[in-house]
Amino acid sequence: MCGRTLIGESLAMAAKAGLLLGGDTREKDTNRPPGTDMPVILDARPGRLHYVKWGLIPSGSKELPKFSTTYCRIETMFSLPSYKNLIGRRHCVFVVEGFYEWDRTGSKKQPYYFERNDGAILLLAGYWDSWKDPKTGIVIPSCTMIMQPANAYVGKIHDRMPCILSQSESAVWLDRELPVNERLKVLHPVDNALLKGWQVDSRINNARNKDDDNNRPSGPDLTLFD
Repeated sequence: MCGRTLIGESLAMAAKAGLLLGGDTREKDTNRPPGTDMPVILDARPGRLHYVKWGLIPSGSKELPKFSTTYCRIETMFSLPSYKNLIGRRHCVFVVEGFYEWDRTGSKKQPYYFERNDGAILLLAGYWDSWKDPKTGIVIPSCTMIMQPANAYVGKIHDRMPCILSQSESAVWLDRELPVNERLKVLHPVDNALLKGWQVDSRINNARNKDDDNNRPSGPDLTLFD
């Protein structure tokens, strides 16, 4: 379910995405877990890269959700109250270098790292919302990542994967002037040739481990399983 991500230094990430940085600079993080701030593009401010809490807090909530809102399943997003009201209204795009996933079929979880074959940044579709804490009055923007069934490549180790967008599809997803049906067309299965992945050391299992080489191969490339 894209349990962790690798994100570069904030100014570098913004530059790669052709954006300005909104807010303070952030350091590189090779092991970014849910619940932390993630670099995203909001459809309300499409020219800037902002850091937003990963884990949606619906605007109508009286308190923090007691269930996981890190991910939004594409199959149920039209029916679940937390997400359906955001469709066509509050779209966002996560900007990451790559993501980690775990093969859980063996006796212990084996992590893998995935990135684009061409080395470009990954643009992942999501939704965002803005919640005002009734106790403090503080406004907290937050986001959730849309997940779909894995393609054959990622499916070798996991049954889910993010909705990956091209640069042009990202622009469509974020364009509030377009009809919602046009924006939803960019959510489609991912081509098997888009990504490359390989085994990484199990130290990535600890989210506090921020070693710079967390994505270094420690075993066979996933293509060797063909």
